[in-house]
Amino acid sequence: MDTRNRTLLMDRWAIGPRLGRGGTGTVYRAVDRATGARCAVKVLRGDASSHPAGGDPRVLRELRTAEALVHPHVVRTHACGYADGRYFLVMELCEGGSLEERVRRGGPLGPDAAVALFLDVLDGLHHAHTAPLEALDAEGRRVPVTGVVHRDIKPHNLLLTGDPSAPRVKIADFGLAKSYELAGASGLTRTGASAGTPAFMPRQQVVNFKYARPDVDVWAVAASLYYVLSGGCTPRDFPPGRDPWLTAWHGAPVPLSERAPDTPARLARLVDDALTDTPHIRFATAAALRSALAAL
Repeated sequence: MDTRNRTLLMDRWAIGPRLGRGGTGTVYRAVDRATGARCAVKVLRGDASSHPAGGDPRVLRELRTAEALVHPHVVRTHACGYADGRYFLVMELCEGGSLEERVRRGGPLGPDAAVALFLDVLDGLHHAHTAPLEALDAEGRRVPVTGVVHRDIKPHNLLLTGDPSAPRVKIADFGLAKSYELAGASGLTRTGASAGTPAFMPRQQVVNFKYARPDVDVWAVAASLYYVLSGGCTPRDFPPGRDPWLTAWHGAPVPLSERAPDTPARLARLVDDALTDTPHIRFATAAALRSALAAL
């Protein structure tokens, strides 16, 4: 176990084997010493050791947003904090892995299974976008806010749980994209975008990352549905050697029927419509895309 996590190990959570590593951090299996409950601890990547003792309040404010999101299709965040120069989150453990892993191991999902899972994703996303929440302002005062934008929806952040023969899906990592940016760990590209994943970003998010609106998450859900239906293809082609941010900015999605010709025509057309992002994203809300998907 990484010695940098020793404070966590000696405190409330006993850290176990590593479950995975991604762009924003490393996830470990853990046990809550107080209750014996199994959980997952995510330790954010990047050196935050120069931050104030106890961590940067701005970063912790963003991380704590996730604690207030309680929904059957959102991964529950139990706690977050700062220890040994690292920010961390303690989360619900989803034993089924991610949709990305499921597709990588087993190939594309059938239309019925995919649509059922993504109706759940859109339920969770609608809740996150519209939930009445509280945040702390710059002076530490509690202020009401409405909803939170994820900014990094992708198959890697859609986690499976429950019976493997009929799994449920939950959205993970709410609040991480912005908090990661505030921590100064993600860096900036010459396009002005940071954090996030260009393969699952609409053009508007690349152009104006800091002021992302809920519709960028809806576009990313459509891109993730495209991924699972096509067996692991992203909507745009990303040629080797080309700046992926420029591709996300200028590239056009390939019609789903070209990647997955067995997809029912109505579903393929809906996914293509949902991936429109010039001049505007076609579906402004999770509820609108869910309604259209359910109508199929």
